[in-house]
Amino acid sequence: MLTPEFRRAVCFHEAGHAVIHALGGSSIYALAVAPEGSESWTYEGRKGAVIEGAAGVCEPCDSPRLAMYLVWDGTSYRANRNEFNNVHRSMAASLGGTRGKHLLTDVRRLVRRRICGALAGPIAESYYEKREFNVWETEGWVDPGSDVEHAMGLAQLLPYRREFEHACDVTCEALRRPEIWARVVALADELEHAENMSEDAIAEFLPPPEANWPPSGAARWRDHYAVELA
Repeated sequence: MLTPEFRRAVCFHEAGHAVIHALGGSSIYALAVAPEGSESWTYEGRKGAVIEGAAGVCEPCDSPRLAMYLVWDGTSYRANRNEFNNVHRSMAASLGGTRGKHLLTDVRRLVRRRICGALAGPIAESYYEKREFNVWETEGWVDPGSDVEHAMGLAQLLPYRREFEHACDVTCEALRRPEIWARVVALADELEHAENMSEDAIAEFLPPPEANWPPSGAARWRDHYAVELA
């Protein structure tokens, strides 16, 4: 049964997803939370996809077919990074020069945005519950529907080591910013009362997108090193 306390935590979870997706430039089509006291809940997405067994849903805008590069092996996602790289390098080569380089940068940033957006739900929920987010607590993560497992899988598509840890860091930092957390709280409050929210209703609670967010791990390291040298 969905208790009032757990339902409110779910609202923070879904609001965290929405706010961080928006920070990276994604639109949010819908948010929903199951009714208080429900024991089973079915949600029909905007394209007819049926979600069962969840307590809440955040529907960000469609992304390129990133899921096609992930395979669930029973315990975790495995990413076909070679195929991902070959497809996008071929596209970049066909564009050539600066346009090709920009394409690769944009695709990698899109993947990082999706990783951060996925992680933002459980991180926001943990902040609401006043506990530190520990991504290495494996209980409850080992499921193909887990936000953390999905983020771990997507991180394998990116070129730098510790991409996943980097995404955790920048997402935690973003959610700790007072102006960002205030939006999460306001959106969670509204979702708790509204139960279902459309794109127009959600938009007023979301932050404006920030250019070049999230930064790559390499860019962040360069900035940190430059500050140390200054």
